[in-house]
Amino acid sequence: MRFFKVILICLAGVGLLYVALCAAIYTAMRQPPERFGAIMTKVPDVAFLILPFESLWMSARAGQLRVGDAAPDFDLAALDRSRSVKLSSEYPVEPVVLIFGSYT
Repeated sequence: MRFFKVILICLAGVGLLYVALCAAIYTAMRQPPERFGAIMTKVPDVAFLILPFESLWMSARAGQLRVGDAAPDFDLAALDRSRSVKLSSEYPVEPVVLIFGSYT
């Protein structure tokens, strides 16, 4: 009986550790990209095999926009840095297409 109690306590400890690690990674994913990148460089590779990164990422970065919502206004530098582009000033003039992705 004592053996099973020790096993149960160990399993509970491992479960709590797993939940704590998931919460820590989720909190890191909600940080700005620079801070998130700095945190993730310190995470050991084995964590990517054990923790549910994709599920946590999809939840942490889901956002609040829904289909039909107006896009939030933003201001970005042009690719050649010659001017600044603001969504609200471009949208009334012509349609705006936003492409998010990596071309590497």
